[in-house]
Amino acid sequence: MRFIRYFLVIWTFFFVYTSFSYLWGQNGLHARRHLETERVRLNENLQKLENINIDYQNIRNNLMGDQDSLSVYARQLGYGREGEEYIRIMGLGIAINTDMPTGKVNYTENPDFISDTTIKIISLLFAVVVLSFLLVYDFCTNAFSSQSRN
Repeated sequence: MRFIRYFLVIWTFFFVYTSFSYLWGQNGLHARRHLETERVRLNENLQKLENINIDYQNIRNNLMGDQDSLSVYARQLGYGREGEEYIRIMGLGIAINTDMPTGKVNYTENPDFISDTTIKIISLLFAVVVLSFLLVYDFCTNAFSSQSRN
């Protein structure tokens, strides 16, 4: 009977180790949830970049085929047609009116998790606590049983 109780120490170690690894380990639920949110965020950014690319391709196609679009864009850049004269105010530079977003750089973050060594140490501490509890229990039961015999 005593052997079965001390088997509880080994079982406690494995149970705590398995539970912590499953919940907060490197491949645990917490880390997977973090990676899933990162994947969703990166997919949203990729979709935004694809939309920007489509807009730029539309502008490129308009500039290649439509003379009026080309002249409007050239005027935004500060170019003019033959025979036009400009009065340019110095120091202001060229006003480029582009309403196109350029996108942003997204950096992935490493998921937070508890290292395997830390989980083993925590599991070992739980097992030592259970072992010490069982040893104290056995000591107390042996001490009281020997006193009742006398």
